[in-house]
Amino acid sequence: MEFKGPEVADLFEVRCINMAYLEYLRSTHGEAQRQRLPGRLRPVVAALTQRQAERLASVPFLLLTLNESDEAYWSRVREQLPVCDLFAVGQDPVNPLVQVVVSALGFQWQLSRKNPYAARLVGGACLEWCEQLAACSLLRVLQCAVDCQRFVAPRQPGNEMLWTRLLGAGLSSADDVRRAAHLAALQLVLAPVHAMAGRQLRSAACHASVPVLEIRGACSVRDNN
Repeated sequence: MEFKGPEVADLFEVRCINMAYLEYLRSTHGEAQRQRLPGRLRPVVAALTQRQAERLASVPFLLLTLNESDEAYWSRVREQLPVCDLFAVGQDPVNPLVQVVVSALGFQWQLSRKNPYAARLVGGACLEWCEQLAACSLLRVLQCAVDCQRFVAPRQPGNEMLWTRLLGAGLSSADDVRRAAHLAALQLVLAPVHAMAGRQLRSAACHASVPVLEIRGACSVRDNN
């Protein structure tokens, strides 16, 4: 079965969202987010240069998580959760974290409707989560953004192997080294989803169509570190 992977435009959006999140993560405002990462890696994130952040942002998946694994929460989003008006008096619409959440949720919403397999690849989420999000209206998604910001965290923050690879070879100035590290990181991101859904998503990653050549190669890249 041929799975349609993310398009060039999709990966561009992923990179933009990642860059915005990294700018927040390495700022003084992002200290609470950094505290979720392994202790020895927190100062590495805070010390990222602009160029290093740009390299890291190019990974083919979102570097932040939106609590996609909490099925109970997302099953209530469509109708039961109280609406949090993004533009209500007292809310700060220029809050950089809220902007990241709005962008990430809006992007995942449209991608889940257009190509749920691509949404799973870039978001590391299960198909059920993509379906729940796609079932919401765009207005509802945006209204929930303020509430969702309390769930934002670095993707798999306790996975030291993942973040060591991202903050090591994943920052390399050598394109081939950096791409190999990013693909190996993608495998680690998708691993928990494999456990829940067998090897269906791995098959999707292996058979994703061009232009996602980096994702297509994820199944064959070996860790040379």
